[in-house]
Amino acid sequence: MTLVRRILVLAAISISGIALLAPLAARSAATIPVAVADSLLAGTDALPPATGLDRSLVSVRGGSPVAPLSRDVEMIEAEAMPTPAFAPMEATLHSVATPAPTPAPVAAAPAPVAAAPAPQRVVTYDGDTVWDRLAKCESGGNWAINTGNGYYGGLQFSHPTWHGYDGGEFAEYPHEATRAEQIIVAKRLHAARGFQPWPACRIKLGLP
Repeated sequence: MTLVRRILVLAAISISGIALLAPLAARSAATIPVAVADSLLAGTDALPPATGLDRSLVSVRGGSPVAPLSRDVEMIEAEAMPTPAFAPMEATLHSVATPAPTPAPVAAAPAPVAAAPAPQRVVTYDGDTVWDRLAKCESGGNWAINTGNGYYGGLQFSHPTWHGYDGGEFAEYPHEATRAEQIIVAKRLHAARGFQPWPACRIKLGLP
């Protein structure tokens, strides 16, 4: 209850203060006289009322109306104004470097086709000598055979054996020499080793 009483007392004091100050505030307000604006332009009193004023006239400070310029005068002044000189438009050329053309890709050369192996020469001899029978057993009787197995000719000499018994005086390889030349080298080999260099055919032919 004490809080409520305080609030009521404060409210009553506030209302009493406002009632006392209101008349004082009304008396202190002074009336400000409104000043009459002077005429903005001298001599405007001589102008006719606004209702009868010809708006085509322009008023000046001296009070004398001035007629506006006619449209003919405006056109003459416009024609008398100097025309700017003609400025030709010139194009400026700039050289731009042209990129070099890209060369067309060169097609790769086709791989060389391997040459077909030369056909084997067939040099046979229908003799009945021991060397002809031995050649028939070793190479089928073809004195020019080269099968690529490291042995050449009718009697199948190896390259080292051929040159070991002076076959190089006839040809580089045995199959490139003639039948007679191969028999000469075979006799040289036989004189040194017998028929041992041809073991399988020696047994087959019953040679010593």
